[in-house]
Amino acid sequence: MTVASIPSRALLGIDAVEVMVEAHLPAGLPGFTLVGLPETAVKESRERVRSAIINSALEFPDQRVTVNLAPADLPKAGGRYDLAIAVATLVASEQIEGFAEAIRGIEMLGELALDGGLRPVPGVVQALLAARKDGRAIIVPAANREALEIVDYSLALGLDSLTELTALSIKLKADGATILAVFNAARAARQKPQQRDPLKKRIADACVQFNPIRGQARALRALEIAAAGGHNLLMLGPPGSGKTLLATTLSKLLPPMTRDEVLEVASIRSAARGQLALGSAALRPLRAPHHSATMPSLVGGGADAVPGDITLAHRGVLFLDELTEFKPGVLNALREPLEAGKITISRAKYRVVFPANFQLVAAMNPCPCGYASDTRRSCRCSKERVSAYLGKVSGPLIDRFDLIIEVPSLSHAELLSTQTSHTEAEQSAHKESQQWARRRRTIADCRAMQNQRQGALNSDIKASALEDACQLTDTKKAMLVKLLEDLKVSARGAHRILRMARTIADYDGDTEVGETHFLEAASYRRCAAMEGLL
Repeated sequence: MTVASIPSRALLGIDAVEVMVEAHLPAGLPGFTLVGLPETAVKESRERVRSAIINSALEFPDQRVTVNLAPADLPKAGGRYDLAIAVATLVASEQIEGFAEAIRGIEMLGELALDGGLRPVPGVVQALLAARKDGRAIIVPAANREALEIVDYSLALGLDSLTELTALSIKLKADGATILAVFNAARAARQKPQQRDPLKKRIADACVQFNPIRGQARALRALEIAAAGGHNLLMLGPPGSGKTLLATTLSKLLPPMTRDEVLEVASIRSAARGQLALGSAALRPLRAPHHSATMPSLVGGGADAVPGDITLAHRGVLFLDELTEFKPGVLNALREPLEAGKITISRAKYRVVFPANFQLVAAMNPCPCGYASDTRRSCRCSKERVSAYLGKVSGPLIDRFDLIIEVPSLSHAELLSTQTSHTEAEQSAHKESQQWARRRRTIADCRAMQNQRQGALNSDIKASALEDACQLTDTKKAMLVKLLEDLKVSARGAHRILRMARTIADYDGDTEVGETHFLEAASYRRCAAMEGLL
């Protein structure tokens, strides 16, 4: 055989695109030619492949080798094609006799070390899901064990080296075993006998630890409503009032992700070359970029179409601390993803769509010195400075927050309140733990009810369906018209008040949205510090 083809997968954004690796050994002087729009890392694979084959007790063909990566117009990057190139070369040179038919259609990806070992590559989760969708077997590096455990595909095999692959060919030829039998045996060996579905167990065992929050009753109520309906939250308060603690607490209040959501988030992390962390696979992501973050780092893009923080926060929370310190252009780039739940990145070499269905939580000081709303310290800022400071955040972005609350500083008595004995401390901690567990169960039940009723969270109800969702009668409409006119909110702001009212009613266990729910929802749009921006 002088021509061999091995399927592999390219990583384009968060998608695994099929690439056919073709090897041909034509007549001519010895040499190695790689075509198919390879980038530098791919071109260097010829040296890695040559050394890996030689150090695996095999022979690199002493003749001309031409390798094509199809389709030719798709840019290829990274060392993910090394294994497919090596195997295609060995099959074309007939060094693994009897293996050519057995591996036909089996996808392969992995970077080769010079000694023939297989190194992990990004995007393995996507490759496994794509192979499962197409019903194909796939061989990946065993070092990508987290991806293998998360996807848990019966026709996926993790190998440590090129030598293992050649040994597999010998076994197939000698024993007459089928590829399916070999893969199933490897999968069974990879799992513990009592744990046939590791991802299911991780989801069931997902738990979080809550830090105690003293005072801030209104802020806690706002957190519960935001978590129950998936609403965006903006907090204003002086330094040290607990805004960061509240933001991290909100992410912990969210229920564990479903299996499909776990796979979705794992695909994004895999594409971003991040750790999958199977132990916390079911916990929703929390991203908190520094205020010096650039546009590509937040929304994604770059030379290799890498997901940004808004995509890494998909199905979770994006926390922007010190909101006014972010560059205005970076903040304004969030406006479209907040509405659409996705972002399209268009560059000269690619056009990709990243999911970005995240919950935005932000925190900021009420003025440059931070103490405009502090009862213990006086503000040193002029009205002009305060206005310029708050004006760094555009009105359209502020309008996309459902809840805008002030977080006041705590008194020293509230901050240092402790129990008088060790027994009282234990009893208080146990009671507080039960309260957090109850809140989390209520939020999970509330979200499940929303998904069952309308197929989405209340924050995602379409404007055309809001009237039916809130059961607006003529009396309620008249009350709402007056309320909204007094608040002078935009059409988007009015819709957000209706969505919040629906969530408040759901969270309180009321089937009908009443006047008190609308009034409470409207109260979260009243913020003295942001007057004039809403």
